[in-house]
Amino acid sequence: MATCHSTHDPAVSASEELHTLRQLLHDDPAFAEALRSASSTEDASRLVCEHGLDLTPEALWRNRGTLLSGGAPTWRG
Repeated sequence: MATCHSTHDPAVSASEELHTLRQLLHDDPAFAEALRSASSTEDASRLVCEHGLDLTPEALWRNRGTLLSGGAPTWRG
């Protein structure tokens, strides 16, 4: 399981992190495509961490159908 050791502020909630992730996906098509290409939830978590966000694989899995418009899963999982 990936553990993010970014400069994460513990006061930032998972919902705020998810909001930031959705904005990043909207603003950065290359990142959105990289996330779609992730082969597992753990890979997706590592990629998200590399972009400064600290979300557990479980949080990503629960929200994978809502991260991009249309409700399709963001990655195969």
